[in-house]
Amino acid sequence: MTMGVPTSDVDLLSTASLIDPHAAYRDLRDLGEVVWLPHHRAWFIGRYNAVHEAFRDQRLSSDRLSPMEARLSDDNRATLASTIDLLRGWMVFHDPPDHTRLREPLRRAFTPGRLAALRPHVVSIVDELLDHLAAAESPDLIADFAFPLPAIVIAELLGVPAEDRDDFKHWSDQLAALVFGSSDRGSKAATAAAGSERFSRYFADLIDRYRQAPEDNLVSALIEVTEDDPDGAGLSPAELVGACTLLLFGGHETTTNLIANSMRTLMTHPDAMAAVASDASSHPLVFEELHRFDGSTKLMVRVVAEDHERGGCMLRAGETVLLGVMSANRDPEVFADPDVVDIDRPNARSHVGYGYGIHFCLGAALARMEAEIAIEALARRFPAMRHDPQAVRYADALIGRGVATLPIIVTNQR
Repeated sequence: MTMGVPTSDVDLLSTASLIDPHAAYRDLRDLGEVVWLPHHRAWFIGRYNAVHEAFRDQRLSSDRLSPMEARLSDDNRATLASTIDLLRGWMVFHDPPDHTRLREPLRRAFTPGRLAALRPHVVSIVDELLDHLAAAESPDLIADFAFPLPAIVIAELLGVPAEDRDDFKHWSDQLAALVFGSSDRGSKAATAAAGSERFSRYFADLIDRYRQAPEDNLVSALIEVTEDDPDGAGLSPAELVGACTLLLFGGHETTTNLIANSMRTLMTHPDAMAAVASDASSHPLVFEELHRFDGSTKLMVRVVAEDHERGGCMLRAGETVLLGVMSANRDPEVFADPDVVDIDRPNARSHVGYGYGIHFCLGAALARMEAEIAIEALARRFPAMRHDPQAVRYADALIGRGVATLPIIVTNQR
């Protein structure tokens, strides 16, 4: 790094940063538009306008698989070969035109009508899970509610048999260290490889099954739009497997965290909890504000595709850039009193928790629907829900923001 480059020795995977990443992001925003993080060997961009601009800049690539593969040892590269192949079917790791080609079949299959028809079923699942939560001797919001809900919904949407859902939780966890960037990602190559192999084999068989006997589910819809693609640019068999695993993986991990983080926020802000419990419809932006305040994504990763200057710093091809979406969502230049929960914040929807531009989350509508139904129902059923912050165990992840466990007390049911 050259003299004068804003630099911070912060470790975003330290215990303090995992518990409260917002304090670290506040300090980084104060240092400059672009900050070098030696501990992570990456640039950090955390101011709102700079993050917005970076999302649109084609000199920052979404392809982090190629540099990741290049940095692996020979042994790990061989171990993870099948995992990398699977992840290459994930549109989030591509730039146009490949990103567009991989996204289009998903967009055509993931229709608003399909989601709208799903809403009554989501309400039914939520009600059933709330009954189980109320009856649990030692309820945990993650294990008993926030994980099962999106896992059940996305599995049913895809056409995954109910008895296989627990397997997917295990396989997803095996992949998560590689995808979300845990502190010991490199040591989990064999674990990630095992998860990706099971994912691939399972979905290859499921795709064959629904190709021969289609049903009313997303896998069948993807097969149909792929095989009927008028441009002949549909998904290859490997890419179709990749698309299915991306939907399953992304369809429950981030929504689980969004529900849990939002409820943690409400439990520490009683007035907001009371407002959601009594009449959430009077505060139409409350769920966007909860996402802005403490969402499920901390960072999105880019790789410098060509040398360029940014924020007074020279970024070189191949370097890693961390787009601080969670930091941007608390930028005081855009959000007044950003560390305050304002359930009527007029620009709450301006948050970038779902990304921006061509990489705006394809499943945002589904995540919003599930989170809104779940959060309102939880607040209405358990308005005095509380938790012990000391009992919360935070997930060891650079990119995602979540907790592994969230023990709660669910008294004063309505």
